[in-house]
Order: sequence, then structure tokens, then C-alpha cells
Amino acid sequence: MSKYKVKNSIWFVLAEGIKIYFTNIDKFLTYMLFPVFGQLIGIILSFGLSLGFANQIVARVDNPLVALLFVLLLALPGLLIFVKAFWDYMVAYVALNSMTEGAITTGKVYDFQSHNEVATRRTWPYVLLLLAVGLLSSIGSSIFFIIPAFVLWIYFILVFQIFTFEPDLKIYEYFKRSFVLVKGHWFRTFLLMAILSFFSIFIITQGISVVFDYLNLTNKICMLFDPISSTLPIGLTNEILTLLKQPIITTEMISESIYYSILSAIIMGLTLPIRSICWSLWYLNLTELEQKKQNSNKKSKKQKNDDEVE
Repeated sequence: MSKYKVKNSIWFVLAEGIKIYFTNIDKFLTYMLFPVFGQLIGIILSFGLSLGFANQIVARVDNPLVALLFVLLLALPGLLIFVKAFWDYMVAYVALNSMTEGAITTGKVYDFQSHNEVATRRTWPYVLLLLAVGLLSSIGSSIFFIIPAFVLWIYFILVFQIFTFEPDLKIYEYFKRSFVLVKGHWFRTFLLMAILSFFSIFIITQGISVVFDYLNLTNKICMLFDPISSTLPIGLTNEILTLLKQPIITTEMISESIYYSILSAIIMGLTLPIRSICWSLWYLNLTELEQKKQNSNKKSKKQKNDDEVE
């Protein structure tokens, strides 16, 4: 990554990240298609087949355990697709960092398999890292830990980049190393995260929603979720809302919520490359700053020793 000239600015990181992303946008979108849409297809296929045929199976099979087995078998193909796509999505978290390095040093993004090997040839360490991140996220989701967990998450936000570029460290050292790099740059790291999240997820999602509304596609898409929405037990909830003189929940509202949730998830997945690129550049920026600080301290210490000798 030596060809990348570090500038201590999140705006430079954003500009350089956008440049790399759009220069190779066709490759990044192609790379993310299955990890993103494979998960969606897997979920639809799994629930569609299992729930769609559940009533017929129960009506024809007397043994409940056998009926359950048939339902699970129907869900299995979709589940396998989902698991494969989900794993590929997790692999992308580190493979995209490697692709960023390739884009910086060679100006090109190619050979996805070699980039995937950053994770696949170190499967168990990577799985342990994912479990550690998942555990910390679960603890942080508690109402008692939300604020401290958010602060810590900013400090730990570079763990995937460190896993990619500093492979000899142990699991706990990825978090420690990220903490050390971000220390003193917490606010700028937070600001970079906020900008990336706002523009790569919120703005694009809202932009697509506006286009769909203009083309009268939103209502048609939402209607696809009406069969699911109509099966949800919202009667009691609406009775309580009526007593409280609050607007009730309708099937259309639920369908619209499902639509926006799926759209946001798709956009979040497809825009993962631009966020990974920027975090890789920010990692490089902070690493260079750390190196300069260490060199400066060494020079100061050497100068001090020389003065003492004289």
C-alpha cells in the first residue's frame, strides 16, 4: 500500500475511497451480488417452501414428528443458500480490505478468490474473531451498556482491517491494536463512520425510495408482503392502541415496514465495499501517523541522550 500518500484528513479518505469504489464499481457490485441477494433468496425460499406447504403436509401426515421433518427438509435448500451467502458476506469484510490494497498498489481489482483467501485460509481465527465481535455486540445491545459499548465500538472499528493487514496477531490483540490506533482520533473516526453510514445507506435508500414512488412501484412491491403481514397477530395490539386512542397498525403499514427493512438491508450490503475501502485507508492513515510519532519520539530520545553525553 506504499503508493498511497497519507493525508491526515477524513475528507481525503472519503474522496480517495469514492474514487477507488467508482473506478471499480462494476467489479465490486458483481462481487457483492450473491452475498447480498443470496441471503434474501435463501430466506424467501426457506420460509416460502416450508410455510407454503406446511398445511398440506400436516393434513396428509398423521405423525407430527414426520410432518415436522418434511417441513424442515423443504426449508433446507433455502437455508443452505442463506448460510453460503452469509459466509461469503462475512468473508467480504476482510477480502474487500485486500482488494483495496490491490487497487492502491496496482490500480486494479481482480482475482476475487485470492482476496477471499485472506479469510478462508485462516478460517478458524476469523470465525473466532466473528464470535468475539458478535459477543461484544450482544453485550452492547443491553440497555445498560449501550453508551459505553458505542464508545468502545468506535475504538474497535478497525479490527477487520487489522485482521487483514496484521495477520500474526492473536484475537484479543486485534481489539487492542484497533484501540491503540483510534486512541486520540476517536471523534474523527466517529465522524467518518457517521458520514459513511449516512451517505452509503440512508441517502441511497431514500433516493431509491423516491424513484420507486415516482414510478408507482412502492405500493406494488409492498403488496407482495401483504400475505405475510396479514398472518401476524396484531388484533390485541390494535385493541390496546384503540383504548389508548392511538392509530392502529394496519397490514399496509407492516408491509411497508418490511419493504423498507429489506431495501435498507440490500443497500447496506451492496455499499459494504465503499465502507471497507474507506476504513482500510483510515487504518493506513492512523498507522502512518503512529509510525511518524514513534520516529519522532526516537529522534527526541536520541537527541536527549546526545545532549546528556555532551
